Amino acid sequence: MKPPPIDRHHPTMDTDLATAIAVTRHSRGRAMALLGRWSAAAAVVLAACAAAPLPAGFTHAGSFQQMMHSGEVGGRVTLAALATPPGTWGVGATAGLKGELLVADGRMLVSPGTAADGAVRAPLPGEQAVLYAAATVKGWAEAAVPADMDQAAFEAFVADQARQRGIDLAQPFVFQVQGSYPQLRWHVVTGEKPAAVGQGGSHGGHGAQVGHANAATGMKVFHNPGRSGLLVGIYSGAALEGVVSHPGERFHVHYASADLGVSGHVDAYAVARGATLKLQIR
Repeated sequence: MKPPPIDRHHPTMDTDLATAIAVTRHSRGRAMALLGRWSAAAAVVLAACAAAPLPAGFTHAGSFQQMMHSGEVGGRVTLAALATPPGTWGVGATAGLKGELLVADGRMLVSPGTAADGAVRAPLPGEQAVLYAAATVKGWAEAAVPADMDQAAFEAFVADQARQRGIDLAQPFVFQVQGSYPQLRWHVVTGEKPAAVGQGGSHGGHGAQVGHANAATGMKVFHNPGRSGLLVGIYSGAALEGVVSHPGERFHVHYASADLGVSGHVDAYAVARGATLKLQIR
């Protein structure tokens, strides 16, 4: 049996047809909008993939941002597996946030949280890092610090000196400072339950924002205004901000005494006139 013929002039049919067309157009519009969003997201991914590679000789493991948001502080790399030939300079923290790391001219030093004064030792067999950033430097550019500078002024000075030498500020590089420090506050994480606010547990450092990684670890804090020694720093650039430095910051700095006997993560500092800044240029 044939179906009845369609009355194309029937008002109900006109309404149904108009509704169907409207729904189709709406669906097509939503599909195009979704396609646009997907295309935008794909463009972001492709742009990230097309970002400039990190400078030769620069290496890193772990992520400040990931650690702070997840609270995961397990090891990311075994220290013995890290290549640290002469000329390698870097900073980091050990697994479990139980200590600090410093690499000075290829010599890797651990400041365990168990040491009373930030004293360093060689890495133990199987010891790991939760955070690590370093570069093997083949050439330095030096600049004398022309005046006493607080932390903000000095970090602006570092960026300006790097810019003058053609260093790409979007990319990470290592620097060091030899001099004295009118203000110097530094710490060593312990991996233990943190002290209450005001008792050494909330002075900044590795994931120190309330509710993040340092909610699970304490630290020993040292105040040494006027002390001389070495600062080893990593400038993250935009490329690794939040990875090798805190989110919103681009400097990750550690202190070491002149004899490399003690070391730790720097929370606040000032640099005295006459100090020498060394910037990685290759």
